[in-house]
Amino acid sequence: MREGNSYSSAADVKRVVKWRHRESSKRDFGYLLIVGGSEVYSGAPALAGMAALRTGAGLVALATPTSVALAVRAYSPNLIVHPLPGNNVSIECMDGLSKLVKSCDALVLGPGIGFTPETKEAVPAIVEMTARHQKPILIDADAIRILTEKKQLLRDAVLTPHVGEFRAMSGIEVPKGQSERVRVCMKLALQCSCIVLLKGYHTVVSDGRQVKVNRTGNPGMAVGGMGDVLSGIIGAFLAQGADRFLSAVAGAYVHGLAGDLVRKHKGFNMVAPDLIEALPDVLRVYDRENGR
Repeated sequence: MREGNSYSSAADVKRVVKWRHRESSKRDFGYLLIVGGSEVYSGAPALAGMAALRTGAGLVALATPTSVALAVRAYSPNLIVHPLPGNNVSIECMDGLSKLVKSCDALVLGPGIGFTPETKEAVPAIVEMTARHQKPILIDADAIRILTEKKQLLRDAVLTPHVGEFRAMSGIEVPKGQSERVRVCMKLALQCSCIVLLKGYHTVVSDGRQVKVNRTGNPGMAVGGMGDVLSGIIGAFLAQGADRFLSAVAGAYVHGLAGDLVRKHKGFNMVAPDLIEALPDVLRVYDRENGR
């Protein structure tokens, strides 16, 4: 693969970061809705939400079960929290979610959502509803596993699986070699007509035709919550109207750069919130005001 053709770079980020005009309002920079959380996992949607805000999203709302809504709300006053009935995301949430999906600019589905029977019933319905509203969607974590038998619902979505989720979705054990990782990633993306971001050492992003390999990042990022941060970054770009493939490519690059910046100061002893706090330093070099 040739440099500049198949590897992600700063140029990819420039293509998705929006200029800031002096008369801008928060709605100009996207309203991202994140649906996730469960009685077991409360931190994941909050991490994704804060990452989206630090990436420049104008508004971020979290739709999360009542069982964890208070904990998520306490994480930061910057997050809008919409409690959903019950301990887990379920079909009972659909009426409330319909109004939220209709008003948002993009949806991230999956951070901390869990794998309970009621959630397994709700996730396909949420994806179908999002498609009806023609909103871009990123699908992550257990939401990927839930959709393994309903791949027809993945059309035009952005998927961000790690190797285990990729294996569940495709039935393929992810190979070690880079060229083979590229091949299987492109194959799944083509089969599902979606964008696949295969996480790991040298993350691969493909829409079945185009492919980019990301080389930012380091082993210190092998810790819980990093995938939630990545979903929030990509979700912010999607909410601002960026192309789905480009959003995934730029998101992987920015995510890895933030991890590399944290490593300079803290070594490998990092946690997910460290990356969130590093995002402004990574992204400020792309600041543009009034189109200049």
